[in-house]
Amino acid sequence: MRLVLTGTGQMGQAVATVVAEGPHEIVARFNSSQPFLEADPAAVSEADLAIDFSLPRLAVPHLRRYCAASLPVVMGTTGWYEAIEEVQALVRTHEASVLYAPNFSIGVAVLSRAVDRVTALMDALDDYDAFVHEAHHTNKADSPSGTARMLGDQLVAGLARKDHLETEAQHQRIDPAAVHVSSTRAGTTFGEHTVGYDSPYDRLSLRHRAKNRRGFAVGAVRAAEWLRGRTGLFTLDDVLDDWLDD
Repeated sequence: MRLVLTGTGQMGQAVATVVAEGPHEIVARFNSSQPFLEADPAAVSEADLAIDFSLPRLAVPHLRRYCAASLPVVMGTTGWYEAIEEVQALVRTHEASVLYAPNFSIGVAVLSRAVDRVTALMDALDDYDAFVHEAHHTNKADSPSGTARMLGDQLVAGLARKDHLETEAQHQRIDPAAVHVSSTRAGTTFGEHTVGYDSPYDRLSLRHRAKNRRGFAVGAVRAAEWLRGRTGLFTLDDVLDDWLDD
């Protein structure tokens, strides 16, 4: 595939490294010095697909342009999901191809499946209280991470006794109906997510710890390979469904 790479930060660099090792090639790169929104359409006319790890404020404007240009995109940028209805409409109008995920680690996709299944069991066990904690490096811009929010939303959806997320530090007793999603920013941690179910007797924890950024980059490139030739709005769950069916 001939790829457009939008965003050349740490994740963009990791994607470029993975692409260079395989059969694909990057035909155009965009970043703050060369913004995608200011690019000549001819710069991407020969591309098969885009991979975007840019900035939250640019995600929806970028998606508008990808869809209008009929350029399929794997969107790794987070912080825009409140605009999901607009993006759904864009995909329908342009018969476009968009695959998005807060985290392109295959391990996190499996963790998500495990959380759904364990939470279904915990819904009947009122003694267990659920929480999410995540840790990342000090350069991460958002807190909590998109992945932590996703996992927290799964807990809210799966537990009748929970109805919202609480992402701020607590200086009083927390609402029993809240799922607390907490964060740590320290050092060079690539990313660690823990979903816990705590009772007076024991604690069950499901945890994913990234060893490096390569896992996320490999997942994004594999998702791009899967997306090619498909039309619609997809998540990494769709990719995993397809792989597991195979």
